[in-house]
Amino acid sequence: MADQMSESTGHHAGNHTNLIAFPVDATAYADRAIKALERMHYDKALKYFRKAADCEPTDPIHQCNYAGALAEAGQFEQSNRILEHVVTELDPELTECYYYMANNCAYLEKFEAAEALLEHYLSMDPTGIYAEEAQEMLDMLHYEQQHPIMAKRGKTGESSEEEASSEKEQHVATLERLEEERESASNERKVDPSSLEDSDEQELQHATARQMLEDGRFNEAEQILLAILEADPDFLAARNNLALAYYYMGRFEEAQLTLRGVLERDAGNLHALCNLAIFERQAGHEDVVQEMIQVLSKTEPFHPEHSFKLATTMGILGEHEQAYRHLKRIVTRTAMREPSVYHYAAVAACHIGRYDEAARWWAVCRRLDAKSGIAAYYLEQLQRIRPGDTLTQMPSYHYRLPYDEESRRYQQALEHSGLGQQVDQEQSSTTELRSAWQQKVKRDPLVRSSLFWALRFGDLDTKLQAIEAISCLGDLEAQEALHVLLLDPDQELVAKQVSFYMLRRMGVSEAIQVELEGSIQSYGTTYLAEPIPEWDEAWGRVIEELRYQLEPHASLLMMYDAEMLWYNWLTKAYPDVPKLTKAGVWAAALEYIIMRQHHRSISYQEAAERYQVSAASVSRNVKRLMEETLVDSHQSSNRS
Repeated sequence: MADQMSESTGHHAGNHTNLIAFPVDATAYADRAIKALERMHYDKALKYFRKAADCEPTDPIHQCNYAGALAEAGQFEQSNRILEHVVTELDPELTECYYYMANNCAYLEKFEAAEALLEHYLSMDPTGIYAEEAQEMLDMLHYEQQHPIMAKRGKTGESSEEEASSEKEQHVATLERLEEERESASNERKVDPSSLEDSDEQELQHATARQMLEDGRFNEAEQILLAILEADPDFLAARNNLALAYYYMGRFEEAQLTLRGVLERDAGNLHALCNLAIFERQAGHEDVVQEMIQVLSKTEPFHPEHSFKLATTMGILGEHEQAYRHLKRIVTRTAMREPSVYHYAAVAACHIGRYDEAARWWAVCRRLDAKSGIAAYYLEQLQRIRPGDTLTQMPSYHYRLPYDEESRRYQQALEHSGLGQQVDQEQSSTTELRSAWQQKVKRDPLVRSSLFWALRFGDLDTKLQAIEAISCLGDLEAQEALHVLLLDPDQELVAKQVSFYMLRRMGVSEAIQVELEGSIQSYGTTYLAEPIPEWDEAWGRVIEELRYQLEPHASLLMMYDAEMLWYNWLTKAYPDVPKLTKAGVWAAALEYIIMRQHHRSISYQEAAERYQVSAASVSRNVKRLMEETLVDSHQSSNRS
């Protein structure tokens, strides 16, 4: 490694000429810890903050960072020992340490000690950075204990001072033992460059897996994360991301079990607690969710990134006051300039009726990210509210346009792209629109996970839309999700028929296993329907013509309806199917029927011109198809 320096640990080290020197001073360790936090590697952040504190034991900032990491890891008592050491021995001016200690005590349910420390903090720094939060926490503690608040901000009584002093004495009494433990641990730890190289390799692999999650390559991410955990079972950030991979793939039970594995190793892991609370809500375990909300409500993260995670989780869980409190502190007191942060703050403000604040924060979001149009959309919704009214549909905490709005814009663009035209250039632009939409779905893990959830738990209409969207992904996870649906005895027949069709359209050519009426069978047919004894190639040319002309302008569900209409008509007419002289005439008739069923404007003449046939022949075949298949506007033969 270039520019290598001698090791500095804050202690005299022996001469180890057989080891390669490595720059491991406090600053280097702190930088590693911050990078680990940014990547949500909480266990590694704790390790590096500890090493930074060991290197420079008299630096209060390194000690505070280590204490914060310990609190995030659920080691609240040890965190308080270090914070006590900071304010009694290193820097008495760091009064916020009392606020951090109070939070730790509250988490340990030492409410009287927490109350005393909060009063002490407010007496020493009435206008401090956490003064408002400290007073709010006092109010909460008063409610918990059902006794009068000891004092208001800036005033403190003798009893609170005595209790605070008593609590401090307890911390000081154990401080000497803590220092001995840290000194002993420091002497035992010798830096092995090879272990650091292994750690760097794992972090590189983990970063690759995280990027795959962001790109929607969940199966590949799963394989990398499993390999990491085989080498290092205690790499908790990798476990958290493995749970996300399972969740995005619709494997919800595995996601929950993986998160519980994290919490078995680290009961205070914030990332796992937040994700598990959301998973349990989606699983309908409301009693578990409420217990977890109580735990999360008492959590005051040390780092802004963790505050952001907690805030968004509380918002998703419907705890909007809590979300607003954390998010307001983030946007007003930190240097975060991510547009999504301002969006989340605006959403929380909307949910508690603070529309003026929401408008201000969406305005900032729009300045930071004008291209997406997300903030502009919600500002427009706010402008439509009359004085005294509320939003008819509250915005989502997810930083994207509502799914129905994106679908509406996509459909509008599709309809404006030349429906009824014969120009190849316009068909090309339509294909580009569809491709852009598919890429957006592929790259948004939140969209993907919501689709997999809808596939299992949505009503039939929602499920059919999800099947279509999932088929656009075209990857192994999408295929696997549809295969699972086909084997689920609780799924509706039409959902299985559409899933089967989508798999064929995705290029699955081998026989597909399907559960029907309690038994699993393999089907090598094109459609999940009774096969026609003999198939005429001329019938297939109608489908080919229909796909070529209609597909660029229609959804896959429309294509399914059109093809099943044709297949059902052939089944009823067989063996007396008339000889087909022009595939285009029948394809035009099918398109006319399907477009009308889906409330699209089309005339006989427009359909005829697209397929270069006569309007009279299209009209005649439409009547034959309608009369002989009993078609209604909802394809009742397939949607029951």
